[in-house]
This record gives sequence, structure tokens and C-alpha cells, in this order.
Amino acid sequence: MMASVETRRTKWQDTPWRGLSPATVQLFRALSPGLVLIFIFGILSSAPGWAQIEIGRIAGTVTDPSGARISQAQISLVNGLTGRRLETASDAQGQFRLDNIPYGAYLLQISAPGFSGFARDVYVRSNITIQAAARLSVTAAGTKVTVRPDLLQAYSPRTETVIDESYIRLAPTVVRRDQLQALVSTTPGWNTENDGLMHIRGVDDGTLYVVDGVPTPDRVDGLFAGSFNTDAITSMDIITGNIPAEFGDRSGAVVLIQPKSGFRSPLNGTLGLGGGSFDSRDISTTLGGGTDKWGLFFAGSGHQSDRFLDPVDPRNYHNVGGDVSLDLRADWHPSQNDILRLAGTLQGAGFRVPNNQDQQEAGQRQRQEVRHDYESLSWQHTFSPNTLLDLAYFRNFFRSRLDPSVFDTPITAQQDRHQTRQGVIASLSHLTGGHSIKAGLEVAHVSIRESFGFAITDPDAAEEAGISEPAMEFTPDDPFRFAGHASRGTQAVYAQDDFSPFRNLNLSLGVRFDHSDLLVSDHQVSPRIGAVYYLPKTRTAIRGSFNRLYMPPQIENLLIASSEQARELSPFADSGGGADIRPEKLSSWEAGFAQELPKSLRLNAAYWWRRFRNIDDPNVLLGTTIIFPNSVARAEAQGLDVRLDVPIRRGFSAYFTYTNNHIVEIGPLNGGLFLEDDFIEIGPGTRFTPDHDQRNAASFALTYASRYHGLWATFNGRFESGVPMELPDLDDEELHALPGANLVNFDTGRVKPWYVFGWSGGMDLAQTEHFNVGAQLDIQNVANRDFAFNWGNPFSGTHFGYPRLIAGSLKFRFKL
Repeated sequence: MMASVETRRTKWQDTPWRGLSPATVQLFRALSPGLVLIFIFGILSSAPGWAQIEIGRIAGTVTDPSGARISQAQISLVNGLTGRRLETASDAQGQFRLDNIPYGAYLLQISAPGFSGFARDVYVRSNITIQAAARLSVTAAGTKVTVRPDLLQAYSPRTETVIDESYIRLAPTVVRRDQLQALVSTTPGWNTENDGLMHIRGVDDGTLYVVDGVPTPDRVDGLFAGSFNTDAITSMDIITGNIPAEFGDRSGAVVLIQPKSGFRSPLNGTLGLGGGSFDSRDISTTLGGGTDKWGLFFAGSGHQSDRFLDPVDPRNYHNVGGDVSLDLRADWHPSQNDILRLAGTLQGAGFRVPNNQDQQEAGQRQRQEVRHDYESLSWQHTFSPNTLLDLAYFRNFFRSRLDPSVFDTPITAQQDRHQTRQGVIASLSHLTGGHSIKAGLEVAHVSIRESFGFAITDPDAAEEAGISEPAMEFTPDDPFRFAGHASRGTQAVYAQDDFSPFRNLNLSLGVRFDHSDLLVSDHQVSPRIGAVYYLPKTRTAIRGSFNRLYMPPQIENLLIASSEQARELSPFADSGGGADIRPEKLSSWEAGFAQELPKSLRLNAAYWWRRFRNIDDPNVLLGTTIIFPNSVARAEAQGLDVRLDVPIRRGFSAYFTYTNNHIVEIGPLNGGLFLEDDFIEIGPGTRFTPDHDQRNAASFALTYASRYHGLWATFNGRFESGVPMELPDLDDEELHALPGANLVNFDTGRVKPWYVFGWSGGMDLAQTEHFNVGAQLDIQNVANRDFAFNWGNPFSGTHFGYPRLIAGSLKFRFKL
């Protein structure tokens, strides 16, 4: 089952508590090898590069009626929905170019003194440069041309939402660790849980993040590695329906992240300093700039808080932590047809593992450190105006270490694991006869090494917590110990074509073949079919799609979850379960529409249904932050996603989202590490409601931004109806005495519905031509309402939501 796997059982070695040193010192000590690598990247950045999957460019020439070139014509590119605006001017030859354009619908406008204006819709759907020639007519009055922008993306069969930098920069700084996930969850289809964990359309944490065209299928949150630094992001495209064939692996949804670049930018930078509730402290900085040939951009941030994770007790015991993130991007254009890019990221976190009341009183002091290093080198070559090649090498390294303490109860655990994923991706794009064709391949090698052990330290408390009899046999004198390593791979090829067979109908046809042996060898052919038909009279776009998705299991703790030792503890081993963890396979259907309403409002609605085999549904080890992968034999999910967008008008903009969904899973369970008796009830054919079955979720935001002193404010809110819970075997009085019992409904067996409101605002305190100082105030959970993300669930445990959080920050900006 596993290549080169070693196991051993040894006498438990007590690890003395080594008190938590200052967070910043710990993190930089953990990151020191990677810092050297980033420094080397900086030395090499005289020849760095750039390559994108979902980023386009526009180039063109501005002429008068005789064909003479017009210099210094003003060019603007505007996204009518997000407000994203790019500007440039034509050069002495009348030529212009706009780079780093996220996919979407834009309005291109060109003007010059003495000439009539020019305007046209532009659809950026390929990384091949769009050629846009503009011939201006002579007019004495400088006539303006008005074109109504396309707000529906009527050419795209996808269900997607673009979040622009203009909104990202307004994100609250209260909890930097979860900023990215908080932004993503403003789009419909998402259900949230503790510590940034998110679920999309029935898929448990199956999100593929794509940065600079390089996919990251590994889990990204505070428990596994640092999240992406939002200070380094210029836009995000969240795709939840009709996933293109170029995306695979953890592809329940795809988040395309376009990082900032110094290319063609004057020297600029920022420094942010903040602080707030729970003694939180935050520092961030950016520095970038470049020429027509090269660009450099650096972003760094650090955060520390006395409420680092979502606690397991409302009193927030033992919950101090901090994280650091460093990002470097370098661009080089050695010729008109070649672009190179070098990127590197270092992230790390050190934190205390939160305690419940019994653990706090016993003196439990567990500590965990996580680290993430990422490097990529990309090359893009243009063969002709209609053909280009993208090639990239990437490497992702993750490490996590859990240190036990002397007084752990009722279980003590130790872990040291690391994994490396490296590989090559390549694609060839070609435009011909109205077809946008793309074909490519992905090859990755995965190396995993795990060391893990646990022992029962308090048999009475363990029995009360529902620990199974087989698990009770492991004591500090005779602990459970596992060590193993494996090296495996994944491979994929795909082809896709976007075209319009006739007016107002656009098709997206693709097919993908995946093979993986993590740790089971399996494969699948996955068709990806989507269509959109536009009704100009009513300004309605009707969409439909069918996708097959193939998702290998998460590799975090995969060796122990697939081991014979774990299988001996599985309550399903004798009833058809407890087998290897196979790839998750699902069929996904969607039907929906986008409708433009009066006042340029946009309404999107999509009904979806999915059928799963071997659905991934990981479980948490009791009293720890360790999560083990497992799979459930089958699942069925369906739901409705709705989003209403109000584009910017007189400084105001808004959105509202609503999701209704339901998921049922059907046993048995495979893989995992099960120490509790609760799982015995889930046998073969057993239908049960999983921990991420959030029936209703809604969110909204109302934002105002003024050009006067940079004044802005946003009011937002989120509602979730509550997830299922597992009732412990206690009498009614004991149940109601448990921490957080007032936040659950024992009659319905669910966490009580919860909602929170937040407010953020800011303004410029000082501004000159080259320098700016701004202030920001954030208040989250304004009403200070108590709520729980989950409670007593054998898969996800118990975690409580945040109280009122207040933070303030100053940001210094310069631009030369």
C-alpha cells in the first residue's frame, strides 16, 4: 500500500514543556532556511519571470481617419461590476499595452483632443494578447461615445465572482490569519467553520488555490500553513460552477489569485501598524517598482494575538500565537515574446493549542508550529499573435510539529510531519476561427514523512469522553507510535475549447485525464461541459453545465490514516469499512441564470446537485489540532446559490448572497484515526448528516467610498443556520452545564443559528503628491453575540466564534 513505509513502537518519551518563547523569535528561527532561499531569489531577480493561466493583456494602436498614429491618447479599461480601472496613454507610435488583466468583461475607452471618443466591450478570456485597433474620427467638440458595459459576463458558462483590489484593501485587519477565507466566503456556496475552514457545495475543504497560474491543492489555513497574504493580491476570481478542464485535484471550487507586480510601476511601498482586542498586534509592508523590462514586488506581514485560533472553550484558555508571511515576485521581459517570473513565499506560525477547562486546570500546555515554503519559476513564450506557451516549475514544502506537555489530559499526542510537492505544468493556447483552444499537462511528485504517537493519560476522563476500548490500551508506558515515509506522484493531461457556434450561444468543452497513486493507484476521465445563452432583449444569460471531478485525498497525515495500525482501531474494519482512502470522485450538474436589473443591478442564481463516491470528510483527534483524512463511501448534495450585486454608484456599492444546501453521506468510513465510540454508529449503508451540512447561509456588505480625503466605510454581516452536533451520553442537567450549551439546540441536534455584524472605516490623515497616511478602524461582531461554529461533533469537535473584536491601524504609503 505504501512505498518505503517504516513503523515502530517504542517507550513513550516525555517531552518537557519548553515554554513559548516570543512569537517573532520562534517564527524567524523556524523560517531561517527559507529566508536564505528568498535572499538568493532576490540576488537572482535580475532575471525573474512571469506566467499566468487566468491573466490577459490588451495591446493596440490608435490612429486618425487617414491612418496616422495618435500619440498621448488616453486609454482606460473599466470593469463595470468590480470597479477595476486600468489607465495608460499611447506612445509616440500610437501604440498602447495593458498588462495583468484578470479574466472578465471590460469597457475599453479611448480619447484624444480634437477627436471623437472610442468605446467597445472587451472580453478577456485567454492569456493570448487581445489586439484592439482604434480609429478615431475628427470632431471639433471631442464627442464622447457611450457604451453600456456588460455586467453579466454573458460569454462565460462559469459561475464565478471577481473580487477586486478596491474591495480587498478594505478587509478588516482584526484577524489577518483568516482574511483570505473571509473574502472568499463573501461569495455564495460557502459554509464556514473554525479557523478558516470552508466547505463548498458539499465538498469538505476541497478548494484549489491557483497563484500565478500554479495550483496549490494542499490545505491552506492556520492549522496547516499560513494563508495567502492579502496585501500581495490585486484580484481574485472564485469559480464555483463549471470548473474548466485545466483545473484538477482539490477542485470543488477554484480560487484564482492574481498577485501584485512591480512591472511598469514607479517605486512604491506601504507600512502598516495595527493593534486591537486580545492584545493583537499587526505589522505589514510592501515594496515594489519596475520598468518596461522588469519588476519587483515584496510583501511581508506579521501578526500576534492572545486569541490566535477559535477556542474550544468560550473562556479562551491557552490560545496565544503568531504568524509571519513573506512574499517576493519578480518579472522580467527579455524580449517582446518572452516573459519570465520568479516567485517565492515563506510562511510560518507558532501557537499554543487551546484547552478546555479540564485541560487548563490539569496544566496541559501543548504547542504547535507550522511552516510553508513555496517557490516557482515560470516562462511564457509567444509564438505568434494567436499562439503562446506557458511553462512552470513549482515546489511546495509544508511542515507541522506538535509538542506534548507533561500534564496532557485525557490524551497526550506528539507529531512531526512534513511533505513536499513539486512538479511541472505546461500549456499551449491557440486562437483560431473563433475557437480559444488550450491543452496542457501537469506532473507532480509528492514526498511525505510522518511521525506520530499518542497515549491515554487519564483513563477515567478518557472513558467519559467516549474513547474506545482499543484506544484505551495505549498508555504512557506503552504508547501508540507510528513513523513512515512515502514518495508518490500525480499526472494529468487536458484539452479545452471555448467557442460560439452561433450568435448569443457560447460553449465550453473540455476533457481531463487524471492519474494518482496517493496512496492508492486510481484514475478518471473527466468531461467538463458548459453552455451559456444570452437573451439581449431581456439582458438575461442562461447557463448550464456538467462536470466530472477527481480529487486525490489530502496528503496531510495520509500515511497514518492509511496504516494498518490505524485500521486496527477503526470500528468499521469488521463491517466493510476501514479500507484504503481512495480518490474522491463526483458528478456535478448546474443550471442557472444571470439577470441585469434596472439601475445596473445584477442578479445571479444557480441550482446545483452533486453525487459523490469516496467523499473526503476528515476527523479531528480528540483535544488536539491534528486532522486525519478519511472518506465516506457515498454522498448526495444539492443546493441553491444566489448573489445580488449593486455596482458602484455615487460612491456606494453593495452585495447580498444566499445559499441553501443539504448533504447526506452514506457509510461506511475508510481511513482516518478513530479513537471515539461515536463513529461505531456509522456502518455500511448508514445515511447520516455530516458536520458541514449548513442548511442556510447569507452575507451582505454595504460600502461607501469617497474621493474626499479617502473617506470610506463598510457595514457587513453574515448568517449561518447551524451545523449538526453529537450529543454526549449525559443527563439533561449535565448537558446544560457544559460550556456553550446555551448555543446549541438539543431538540434539533444542531448548533443554534447565528449572525454577526461588522463595521470598518477609514480615511486619509495626510496626503501629498508622493506620500499618504491613512487610518482604519475595524469592529467585528458589533453586538458581541455568542455563537459556536460546531459543538461536540466527532468529526470537527467544538469551537466557539469570536466575541466583539476591535482593531485600529495606520498605513503609510509612498509613490515616487
